[in-house]
Amino acid sequence: MSAVTLHFENIQGRIARARELSETRDLLAELLAMSDFRLFSLFGVTRYSPQDVHNLRDRIFSRLVLELTRNGWNCDSASFGIGRRDTLLMEVARRGLPLTVTRLLEMGANADYNTQGYGDSTALMAARDPEIMKKLIRYGANPMGLNAYGQMDFTYKLLRGFVPGARFYFYNTGKIPFQPLLNNLRECLLSRESVPYDSMYPLCLLPVVPSGVPYRNIIDKRLIDAMFDKQFFPSSSEALSFHLKEGLSVWNYLRFRMGDAISVSPAHFVAFLSCMARGEAFSTPADFSCIESYLEKPLPREVLPRGGISKSLFIHMLFSLANLPPPRLLRWLLLLGRAVRRVALWMDILGEEAFQVVNAVFPTARKSSHVLQELSLMQSLLSMRVNVTDSFGEFRIPEELRAPVLTEMPLEGMEI
Repeated sequence: MSAVTLHFENIQGRIARARELSETRDLLAELLAMSDFRLFSLFGVTRYSPQDVHNLRDRIFSRLVLELTRNGWNCDSASFGIGRRDTLLMEVARRGLPLTVTRLLEMGANADYNTQGYGDSTALMAARDPEIMKKLIRYGANPMGLNAYGQMDFTYKLLRGFVPGARFYFYNTGKIPFQPLLNNLRECLLSRESVPYDSMYPLCLLPVVPSGVPYRNIIDKRLIDAMFDKQFFPSSSEALSFHLKEGLSVWNYLRFRMGDAISVSPAHFVAFLSCMARGEAFSTPADFSCIESYLEKPLPREVLPRGGISKSLFIHMLFSLANLPPPRLLRWLLLLGRAVRRVALWMDILGEEAFQVVNAVFPTARKSSHVLQELSLMQSLLSMRVNVTDSFGEFRIPEELRAPVLTEMPLEGMEI
């Protein structure tokens, strides 16, 4: 970006009154909420390219912090966020403004200030950018600091799905003790206070720790039970294949829990089906038998919605199953046919709310779908793949298809 001159004449009078906390708070809040066009016009910037917008905002607030501090402003005054308990350092770390973060730290801002709130209660928790996190730790931010839920920064980011921030700790295990972070993650999961972000559970189960870094495994049946009770399944083959101390794999233990369930849960059913689609190791005859038995279990008196089932599960299933050879795909079509009819019955009795499917790309879209619609669509598309009707499985299976569908046959040498 070419050199840009910033003009502060329009707010010089307000900067001169920086000692007045309310005046400075209102000024900063007003500027933070401004649109890019209005903000840049106020400081005399008329020509800029879209890729310069974030850097320009960062430069403006960095210079503004310098001017305010020179006029007596206390940079640790808590005036932002919900309840006006956050400092400006927390706010700009949350917005990813590295120049402003650096300026505040150089001006003496407290890098380890903790509001003791229920969310990102420190600047380190608020930061998403690993470079900003590194700078905060260098200036004294404590990675072991806790919020009101008892979560450290690693746990907070991992359960919220802030992937780059969580991975920062995997790459810095030589400088930051890693075992306390893992222990805190386990404690928070078992406390039932923290609901994990769905897609990050593989990372919870199998921390990618660099070789040579010692750590004690935190995965056991209690942790899997806590995950299962919250209606979350790990969504990677590595996590499902992980072996517990008892000799069982995570997948085998989840299958046991499904078989031991007293009543059905839409979220459990979809999650188990999605895991089965992840490979041949998770779609054995025992797995098909488990899910078919689960379909026959009684309904609960009420189902508490988990907040919507992700559409990505059905997209993954569709693409995974579409690559199967016809004999195995026919077995899946039989299962999907039974599932569609059973889910239709469940929805008639329980209503649609517990079966809502959410598209993460458009979470606020008015038009949403439900499990029955997604399963029916998947069944129709896969039926075309093997040239059978949507009602496959409702009538007598042709003799020439019976053997490949109902018995285990070697796939080697088969002409498809």
